Amino acid sequence: MTKITRRFAMVAIGATMVALTGCAASSEAAANTTRIGISVYANSSFITQGHEGVDAYAAENNIEVLWLAAEFDVNTQATQVEQLINQQVDAILLAPVQPDSLAPQLAMAKEKGIPVIAVNAQLNDTSLLASSVQPDDVIAGKQAAEMLFDHLGGKGSVVVLQGALGSSFEINRTKGIQEALADYPDITVLAQDAGNWSRDDSINLTRTWMNSFPSKIDGIVAQNDDMALGALQATREANVTIPIVGIDGIEDALNAVKDGGMLGTQLQHGRVELAAGLAVAAKIAKGESVEALYTYLMPPVTADNVDSVIANVVTDKDTFLKALPTLIEKNLKSGDIANEQ
Repeated sequence: MTKITRRFAMVAIGATMVALTGCAASSEAAANTTRIGISVYANSSFITQGHEGVDAYAAENNIEVLWLAAEFDVNTQATQVEQLINQQVDAILLAPVQPDSLAPQLAMAKEKGIPVIAVNAQLNDTSLLASSVQPDDVIAGKQAAEMLFDHLGGKGSVVVLQGALGSSFEINRTKGIQEALADYPDITVLAQDAGNWSRDDSINLTRTWMNSFPSKIDGIVAQNDDMALGALQATREANVTIPIVGIDGIEDALNAVKDGGMLGTQLQHGRVELAAGLAVAAKIAKGESVEALYTYLMPPVTADNVDSVIANVVTDKDTFLKALPTLIEKNLKSGDIANEQ
């Protein structure tokens, strides 16, 4: 009995030591984990794509992500940011609903010592931001419009599908389109209105315009691909062909460019841009130095280069995601955060 008791005692001691070692390792891993809270304006097609990039970078860098979506409601986003502050995250990555929002919440985060980083959408007041990762939406809007206007030979009548009015990307993309119009005096805008980044809203708006301007619409500029695809559906239902351009480079739009349904788009790869935002937030949380602003310049996508773009965004996306954490580090060092090579 004594030998058996001793044997069990030794086993018990060994098991306890293994358990304690496991607990210590677990505690050490938890202590080294960076917790980043993320509040995005909505789970749009672009943001959903970006979520994949965030998850890929987080998995390789011991980052715990707390993901929240405001669904275009400023008050909801304010509440979400306050929740993240109360949860004492190490940093907050924010894609704001409106550029003039969240001042009290940013002040609260600063008071608590929690850095806030803006990504994809701007805030008017950047004084309380630790850094920002932003697309150049003015250039993107101008680039999209010029793509269409050149296709039309510099003459014609167009309609413009705007995003939700008042958002930073709507304001800046509209500015870019207006800059292009100034260079093309023979292009006339028949109508412009908010399609609210929505395919459904844009289907209805395009139907209304086709009824209001029968056979007079020579082209459609959409401030994002979801709205461009809504316009495409409406034109196909009416059995008419109208050249359409968009912005973002989401999968359905790239396929539409490939099959000729869309003239082109501007690639804003959500996986790359949002992962870059997460990387900057994590570096700040760890006390590393970063730039105040990183700018994402969207390359144009047409039938000439769409196949290579589809490889990274669609057909070989799993391979791309595996390489993404290394790519993000390389891009932050070079400053070219849109690079995919």
